[in-house]
Amino acid sequence: MKKRVLDYFKKNYNKFSKSFKKISEYVEHNQSILSFLSINELAKKTDTSPATITRFTRKLGFTGYTEFQSIFQKEVEKQTSHMKELKSAITDTNNPDGILANLIGRNIELLQEIDVHHVEIALDQAVEWINKSRKIYILGARGSYALAYYFYFMLKEFKEGVELMISGASDFTDKLLYSQKDDVLFTISFYPYTNFTMQITEFFRDNGNKIITVTDKEDSSLGNMSDLILTTKNGEKEYSFVPGIVILNALLIKLGVENKKDVIKKLGKLKNITDRFGIYKEK
Repeated sequence: MKKRVLDYFKKNYNKFSKSFKKISEYVEHNQSILSFLSINELAKKTDTSPATITRFTRKLGFTGYTEFQSIFQKEVEKQTSHMKELKSAITDTNNPDGILANLIGRNIELLQEIDVHHVEIALDQAVEWINKSRKIYILGARGSYALAYYFYFMLKEFKEGVELMISGASDFTDKLLYSQKDDVLFTISFYPYTNFTMQITEFFRDNGNKIITVTDKEDSSLGNMSDLILTTKNGEKEYSFVPGIVILNALLIKLGVENKKDVIKKLGKLKNITDRFGIYKEK
């Protein structure tokens, strides 16, 4: 239902009045926040009125704001389910001695659930697009930031033009200012997707850039904006990123093999630099 509403916004945006445009824009970019706003609070944030919001929701086929808001509240309940599962796992476990073995076993199961053939083909396509790109922008927020930073740190060691997009950083708008059509966005995000991730991905989509996404669902709001999807689960109770790391490592190795001579040369130069400045402590 929520997807249909957001699709309706996009298809009919140009027909909306000025007030309706303000409401639709705010709703689209603040979906999780909407669940906690009263109609008066939403009116204040959109510089409209409660009566206008009521007319807007009725135009969409709802009886009023409360019914409209409920479709976003259901989404928030789903988004927080993994935290409930984590809490349940903590409270229900009386003997912690077997936790490590159980987590190892579950991570093995998650790796075995990867559609290797499908992901392998997608990785080859990702290598082609990244090699042809002028720059690659790497995006990951909140829990996914650790994966994004890992991929950025490793990739920049042997490829030029690698940018890391950081939520809250004041310079991310400057990075967007100098983006070009032949740049690639590499998004890493697992459900629930942050507003920052969605907004940056929308920016690159609207500018006609190729978008590669590591995520858990192909048929999702994020997946629908992406040109290429590397699908993997991130766990449930344990919320594991192990499958994501495996896929990123596979992509890094494929990129290295594709550009073997140049990569080996750059890594050799990097070693000489780190040795010269004593970056790493010797044994």
